[in-house]
Amino acid sequence: MVCARFGNKVSVYHSALSDGERYATWRLMLTGEPQVVIGTRSAVFAPLPNLGLIILDEEHDSSFKQDSPIPTYHARTVAQWRAELENCPLVLGSATPSLETWVSVRRQGAGGEFITPHSSLLTPNSSRAKRPATANSTYYLSLPERINSRPLPPVEIVDMRQELQQGNRSIFSRSLQTALQELQERKQQGILFIHRRGHSTFVSCRSCGYVLECPHCDVSLAYHHTEEKAPELLRCHYCNYARSHPKFCPDCSSPYLKFFGSGTQRVTQELARQFPELRLIRFDSDTTRNKGSHRTLLTQFANGEADLLVGTQMLTKGLDLPQVTLVGVVAADGLLNLSDYRASERAFQTLTQVAGRAGRGEDPGRVIVQTYTTEHQVIAAVRSHDYQSFSQAELEQRQALNYPPYGRLILLRLSSLDPIQVQNTAQVIATALSTEEEFEILGPAPASILRVANRYRWQILIKFAPDALPRLPDWEEVRSLCPSSVSLTIDVDPINIM
Repeated sequence: MVCARFGNKVSVYHSALSDGERYATWRLMLTGEPQVVIGTRSAVFAPLPNLGLIILDEEHDSSFKQDSPIPTYHARTVAQWRAELENCPLVLGSATPSLETWVSVRRQGAGGEFITPHSSLLTPNSSRAKRPATANSTYYLSLPERINSRPLPPVEIVDMRQELQQGNRSIFSRSLQTALQELQERKQQGILFIHRRGHSTFVSCRSCGYVLECPHCDVSLAYHHTEEKAPELLRCHYCNYARSHPKFCPDCSSPYLKFFGSGTQRVTQELARQFPELRLIRFDSDTTRNKGSHRTLLTQFANGEADLLVGTQMLTKGLDLPQVTLVGVVAADGLLNLSDYRASERAFQTLTQVAGRAGRGEDPGRVIVQTYTTEHQVIAAVRSHDYQSFSQAELEQRQALNYPPYGRLILLRLSSLDPIQVQNTAQVIATALSTEEEFEILGPAPASILRVANRYRWQILIKFAPDALPRLPDWEEVRSLCPSSVSLTIDVDPINIM
């Protein structure tokens, strides 16, 4: 679409390019000719000498934050800095703005023009904006309706507890089964969202309860189906360790090993069994590893070569497929119950974004969300497409606990091959930091997954008020407390604390 408007003046920049492609694109940027650069978060550093506009689409997306490898940065923050330095407009677009952006809108809107943002935020902090403006005035635009005033799709919440009580043991509710049966009859298309890739989330022995785990990480191995009659493969989603599925339990020698949980592979297998007439395309990181595979699969689906697109969070990334009338969420609970204060925000954003894929064409859309916790505030807000009520309730909790956007966080990540040394180092650093009164120390504590790729991980979280920033620790002194065998990463304003 961009190329149709700007022709050969469009460049693409991301880490999947070859060294030669990246070098050629970099040289083209330096010419100063009018051009458009499209890329991932690293594109925010594009060396355009006459920068006139920066756009962050889906500004709420956590992929804009780099937390490894260092340096850690958020592309939205860098974009704001560049917009100020270059004196150019910055556009932040999202149907589900991050709470940091939302609070910023409310604070700055109090002093000037302010429209509640729903689908787009515009920040022309530039003298180039064609309107009267003071030095730091900010303007926000709201797009409360879809194009051509198409309505948002109704969201049906299915209580899977009742489905089980009424004898339905399938991973698909009766409502979703009916909708899938009608899909091909009406020659329409649908999207099925699953939180995880793979076939099953873990393998357990039904005799003794033993769970097959990765020898290098403190996580269970997930089953990945490759092809018919191929060896059953178990894989770690953290270090990519793989092994064949054993015939007998390594602990008690029982042959009764069972797959538990549902990933994209298992869902597609179950769909093929229950609905053999449906043509399926699986869209996740397993099926899109090769260069150009994203475009190939989406083009096939857009051309009507499949009835159903089955995938993970990749489906929420701004897909505009007018022929999609049905969106089904197989298990929303996997998004809700995480040990992260941002879990509810991420769950609402993901579910709202994937629901928004339905009904973008002439035919009305429909969304079916399956869950075991229908009473959750996120589920209630998704049902009514109500960003306002969700953000208000979530912000009240954040403010009470002084979490962002009202407070700020710095996360210290420590890792080492030696479990005792990294634990002791974390304790030494936490003790040294506890003498300061300007901030609160949470930890040290082991990471939610203690061991990844044979490295043991501990964390220290520093919580402070924004005005305490000038009195933060001397980081060189903090680093001096780490022996060479312990790695320390300092992440300011972390997005992921798990």
